[in-house]
Amino acid sequence: YCLLVIGYWLLVIGYWLLVIGYWLLVIGYWLLVIGYLLLVIGYLLLVICYLFLVTCYLLFVGYWFP
Repeated sequence: YCLLVIGYWLLVIGYWLLVIGYWLLVIGYWLLVIGYLLLVIGYLLLVICYLFLVTCYLLFVGYWFP
């Protein structure tokens, strides 16, 4: 009977660990997706700002030093 109770508790603990692990996996996956999207958006913003600055610089140089 004692072994039965211990086995039952191990089963319950194992089940909860499985559920928690699954949720952590799902959350981790979404965090990964969100992080990747933020990385891409940040990179694009960086490129756009860089192009904007280069354009402004060229316009400035072209305007002041024809």
